[in-house]
Amino acid sequence: MVVALVMLALAFAVPASAVVLSEKELGVYWDELVKTDPDDRAEYIRILARGSLKETLKNLNLTPESLTRMIEERLEDFHRDEMLNLKYEEYKHLIAGFDIGQDDDGDFEIRNVEVPDEIRPYFRKIVRVVRLHEVITLRGFTRINPCGDENDRNIVPLSLNATRWLPAIEVRGEGIFMEFNPTTLRCWEQQERIRLRAEAIQERWQREWNKRFEGRSTPLLTPRYFLVHTWAHALMRQLTLECGYSSASLRERIYVSDDSGDMAGVLIYTATSDSDGTLGGLQRQGEAARISPTVRAAIRDMEWCSSDPLCIEQVIAPPEHYSGSACHACCLAPETSCEQYNRFLDRAMLVGLPDDRGMGYFSDLLREVDDGGNVAPRDSR
Repeated sequence: MVVALVMLALAFAVPASAVVLSEKELGVYWDELVKTDPDDRAEYIRILARGSLKETLKNLNLTPESLTRMIEERLEDFHRDEMLNLKYEEYKHLIAGFDIGQDDDGDFEIRNVEVPDEIRPYFRKIVRVVRLHEVITLRGFTRINPCGDENDRNIVPLSLNATRWLPAIEVRGEGIFMEFNPTTLRCWEQQERIRLRAEAIQERWQREWNKRFEGRSTPLLTPRYFLVHTWAHALMRQLTLECGYSSASLRERIYVSDDSGDMAGVLIYTATSDSDGTLGGLQRQGEAARISPTVRAAIRDMEWCSSDPLCIEQVIAPPEHYSGSACHACCLAPETSCEQYNRFLDRAMLVGLPDDRGMGYFSDLLREVDDGGNVAPRDSR
């Protein structure tokens, strides 16, 4: 069982109105400014701003003072002990509402899509990630059981001696990002029946966690996480039918947090080690005319499983997966595609139960579909 630390390079190209400073943007000036004594840095930047640095500041829409402040903040980040919240930084750029073209950065290109009326109650933003850059770093490995987190003492290092480097690969690809409608989501997750269903799985997971990692806090499994994660699997299954990629070629990137700005979104992407990962078939499915039929088809597919009623009643879900209604016939994906090794899934969060259809997040969408498969547009909640 290999443990890999994955970082998507999504946080390095934004419009000047929402700039995030990086070495690439400052070019040859970066090393020089970083090595300058902090007490002299502000004055040195003011001098350069009158000459060779003037055009760069203009392109970045920065003043000498703001550039000084941003460099100091960036250096503080470098020297912090805690790990930067990469997912939150990625999420901020994906929901910023700015289109980023290939001319801005060859490794990152996104296009915002107007959310169709019929799915606007459920999703606030849809972004076509035309081009992305992913860095996969191998930190260590475990045997038998996956690690609890990045600081797990059971992770075996790759070398007997400490090194200043780790093996890594760069891949490029494309994808579709969808952000859930926060208003609808908050109303849905506050229902007691939904909270009780998530808490029942949380109790089982907590008992297992305490056996393996006694004394460490248990990651919280919320209805929001079950919903977003299960939707990612439903969307991946549908996209494999529509865009031509195999199921093992697609991967999920889950953005869920109750603390970090009400974060709730998912990126479905594919990436390869060369530019062929950006052929366009996947991100094109995010276009306004295509995404609505894809969403409806994905939800319809989750409504019935060939293993029902055993699946929907949680009879056949493997205990070690800590899932609700989920099995190989409906929700499970190749393990290379899933962040959680096919754990923490429950399609009842999407479509409800046979005796309680209303508990599903997309229950209203299912009711709106007539025999011909059409959905009547309605206003956003």
